[in-house]
Amino acid sequence: MIEKSKVKSQKSKLNGGFTLVELLASIIVLVAVGSIIAGIISSSLRGANKTNTIENIRQNGNYALAQMSKDIEYAQTFEGLSTNGVDYVTSCPFSTPTPPATPEPVPTDYAYIKIIPLNGNQTIYNCAGSTLAVTTLSGTTPTPTPSSLVNMDSVSLKECKITCIQTRATDIPVIKIRFKLGPTGSNNLVEKTTPPILFETSVTIRNYKK
Repeated sequence: MIEKSKVKSQKSKLNGGFTLVELLASIIVLVAVGSIIAGIISSSLRGANKTNTIENIRQNGNYALAQMSKDIEYAQTFEGLSTNGVDYVTSCPFSTPTPPATPEPVPTDYAYIKIIPLNGNQTIYNCAGSTLAVTTLSGTTPTPTPSSLVNMDSVSLKECKITCIQTRATDIPVIKIRFKLGPTGSNNLVEKTTPPILFETSVTIRNYKK
């Protein structure tokens, strides 16, 4: 009789399905596994998004740097540098003047450079504030609108300066361009985890005073 009652009890347990405790345990396991999988997927997506963001910044920065350096290097005329876009200077501080200056001159950080490139149209590159742009002046457009050198919808300018150095008064000036770009959007997680990328180069003005 005892063995028969045990068999009946086991059969009734199987026929009755899972107990409440077993169901709760199963749900907890499923939730835990789901959370782990969701975390892995989320991490993978963030990583892919960050990679795409960095690549986009590099493409924008390299394009802007290449365009600026090419136009400055082969410019027909160098028309000066400015901190405010109004007053331009064409002379650079000497790093080793003769006789040596005391104190040694410190290069000025400019935001504008004006040149006449090979196309003959006066061109101004500027990185004032949050802008990295180019303005081309011609007879048909006396007051043109600056054109951004980077996609401002996805890339923002974090820092920029243009400096000019001459070793001696008779030497050709060297223009140094330095700027940092980062992703746009202060509330974006990628923006918080992606540090600004530095772009810099030095350009010799080949046709200086020729």
